[in-house]
Amino acid sequence: MSVARERLSPGQRAAFHSLFTELKIWHYHRKGVQRIRRETLFRPLKINLGCGNISKTGFLNIDLFPGGDLTLDLRKGLPFQSNSCEIIFSEHFFEHINYPEPISYLFRECLRVLRPGGLLSFSVPDTEWPLIDYQHGIDAPYFKSCAENPWWHPPYCTTRLEHINYHFRQDGQHLFAYDEETARKVLEAAGFVKVAKRNYQPDLDSERRQIGSLFMSAEKPANFMNSSSI
Repeated sequence: MSVARERLSPGQRAAFHSLFTELKIWHYHRKGVQRIRRETLFRPLKINLGCGNISKTGFLNIDLFPGGDLTLDLRKGLPFQSNSCEIIFSEHFFEHINYPEPISYLFRECLRVLRPGGLLSFSVPDTEWPLIDYQHGIDAPYFKSCAENPWWHPPYCTTRLEHINYHFRQDGQHLFAYDEETARKVLEAAGFVKVAKRNYQPDLDSERRQIGSLFMSAEKPANFMNSSSI
């Protein structure tokens, strides 16, 4: 490893790390699809996308890497039957998917898999808050919250712009930042209706996401039926 660090540039090391990560994702995705076929999981009633290592009881918990019930590369869509699911839930995951694609495709897949009248409910980091508070200085509520919740940002973030950069990038893990206007645009373009900003729901959302999150909900039209099964 030390020899590789000496001979490869930071960009080359990042490229190899990205390739290795994508190969792992490909491997886990194949295992996830095989499990769906083996255990006949084509019609989940409730889905939790991008669960990480936090599973929700009563949901089929899905992530890129092991930790939930199923490993899938969600950029490829949802290998489930159309009109089968009553709710799709996600918290702080969609910001890890590139915009406008493949996130628009994933939202269209959510629409397809949901039953007519089914609900998509999720949270992402609230980007409007830090942008508004930037003009008010380091003592504004957002930056105070960063200090009060040290797990949000690493210790080197001491200036406003360091905090905002980390909010947008998170060491390269965040690929897009949302406000209500943009979330509404992409959801409505995918075909959802009754798109709305919602309040924190303690029976659905994790407590640690109560502060600093944009909560959204959207429904599949009641008269919407897909022609294809998968």
